[in-house]
Amino acid sequence: MLSILIVDDDPDNFDVVETCLIDENYHLHYAYSGQDALSVINVIKPDLILLDVMMPVMDGIELCRRIKAMSEWEGTPIIMVTALSSKESLAECLAAGADDFIAKPVNRLELLARMRSMLRIKQQYQLLADFNTKLELMVEERTAQLQRLIDEDMLTQLPSRAQLLQKLSDSYVDSSGENYAIAYLDCDQFKER
Repeated sequence: MLSILIVDDDPDNFDVVETCLIDENYHLHYAYSGQDALSVINVIKPDLILLDVMMPVMDGIELCRRIKAMSEWEGTPIIMVTALSSKESLAECLAAGADDFIAKPVNRLELLARMRSMLRIKQQYQLLADFNTKLELMVEERTAQLQRLIDEDMLTQLPSRAQLLQKLSDSYVDSSGENYAIAYLDCDQFKER
């Protein structure tokens, strides 16, 4: 079940949103202030945040900035719920990191459409992040395989010529000018039967 955090200083607005989402399969959580939201976000682990803009002490724009600054929540969509309608106010919401906004009074169909859209984008973001993680692991594995091919003779499993030369070079640098001799043997036509 998807978890939705609703942040608003007016409990009546919780009822409005809850009525809009009553038939949906969401687990709703409520925070009455920006500080409340910050204190519960790691416990609730919301999939989406509905955030009122005008709140005392810490407004929604500042809270949005703080949430988006936390790496574990930067991919969580935030929909600003606002009575503000000026283009400047809406631009400020987006500049703070909000992913979308909806005007008060909240329209049920618009709220559901915007939430579904944001959740779909979050799902795609998560799929991409998972794919990138798998790709990074594959690159690490292939790099380790290539390094083994460089460092080890495939037939004898002994250190390769390249690895021996590297170790000799390292030893020479660490030798502090001491003299030493090196003997190198090579077996031609040595094959596994």
